Amino acid sequence: MEPITHNSELRIKYLVVKVASRCNLNCTYCYMYNLGDNSYLNQPKVMSAKVVDAIIDKALGHCKRMGIDFFVFSFHGGEPLLAGKPFFKSFVKKAEEKFLPEKIQPYFALQTNGVLLTDDWCQHFAELGIEITISLDGDKETNDKYRIDHKGRGSYDRVVKGLKIAKNSTHKILPPGVLSVINIYADPVSVYQHFKDLDIHWFDLNHPDANYDSLPPEYSPSPDSTPYADWLIKMFDVWFAEKKDDKRPQIRLFDDIVRSVLGFNQSTDALGNHRSEVLVVETDGGLEAVDTLKVCGDGFTKNSLNVLRNEFDEVFNDDLVELYENSHAMLPAKCLVCPIKDICGGGYIPHRYSSENGFNNPSIYCNDWLKLILHIRNKIVSLIPVENREDQNLNLMDYKEALDIMEYLEKDCISPYTEALEKFRKHEQQLEELVLV
Repeated sequence: MEPITHNSELRIKYLVVKVASRCNLNCTYCYMYNLGDNSYLNQPKVMSAKVVDAIIDKALGHCKRMGIDFFVFSFHGGEPLLAGKPFFKSFVKKAEEKFLPEKIQPYFALQTNGVLLTDDWCQHFAELGIEITISLDGDKETNDKYRIDHKGRGSYDRVVKGLKIAKNSTHKILPPGVLSVINIYADPVSVYQHFKDLDIHWFDLNHPDANYDSLPPEYSPSPDSTPYADWLIKMFDVWFAEKKDDKRPQIRLFDDIVRSVLGFNQSTDALGNHRSEVLVVETDGGLEAVDTLKVCGDGFTKNSLNVLRNEFDEVFNDDLVELYENSHAMLPAKCLVCPIKDICGGGYIPHRYSSENGFNNPSIYCNDWLKLILHIRNKIVSLIPVENREDQNLNLMDYKEALDIMEYLEKDCISPYTEALEKFRKHEQQLEELVLV
């Protein structure tokens, strides 16, 4: 595998538009506000019309140059509904007026905490063709452990009210999806059943945003400690055993892994073996790598690029953006010898960071990913007749066996990406300052 360098193949097909830089909730695990990055304080509270115009023009130009015929605008915040209804109407109208005559289809999505949702909002989004996803971590006790407001009150009741309004609205395009952050202190089967009881059509599961400088709950480097895999495996086994006529919800994380095991071209910026093709535009127009990288330090994602003066193509000259786009290829040695690297892709790059080594680490969830993916893979492979497994070069693999293979192969593996990955480590003086603090 040759090192990837900046080239014309890099492109953006998914734009995270940070329409509002403030939020009406104060979730304790939020990478925007509560994990050490304070750059939001320098952002305007709502994106201006001038920035919107530049976004649409620069996105269109990029699509035309790169031959892209389908482009996603995903509205985020903070809480995007704080931008108000006129903002979304203006944005969508401008985008469609520019994109559709060029035979480029814009797609609009929105991530909300759901607290402000009303039927009027649902009608507004339906008329504009904006599909919504709502953040909810489980039942009341589970959700309210972390998802609180600025007065410390839980958000569950308000979120579920908004979720039900969106689900029952006659104006919806599709049923709203749910984005959930894993809480390993909750029972995974109960969380799954709760989402079924709410008649949620689909949901996704995210690991808590963490790295080697800011460890996730119950973290241990021991291969015997895999609390996130164990949690997810319990949910997967219940989900996998159900028939679709039992109103089994789609779970994106599981669907993606299953499809990857079966050989489908399935990849996101968190898993897989393809480029991310995602870019973030901040409220002031700043062009950055994925915003979750804010967990790596205050101002970590900041650069001099701005949509008001730069083309999308120029972002690939930024080392962090380029690394993020190629994060599933630019891997440390342990990942390069991993038997499931084409499915895992090193995981989500913010979870690979440490001050000492930059991104030259496996994911902080490495052992969890290995155990989970092998469990799912073995479930799928065991359903295939033995003779067909041999034809497709499929075999069962034990978690401990995979660890032994990786340990043996890693001794002779030198990653060609070491220098690029370690470019982001903190210098000795900075490390000393961190220790003193």
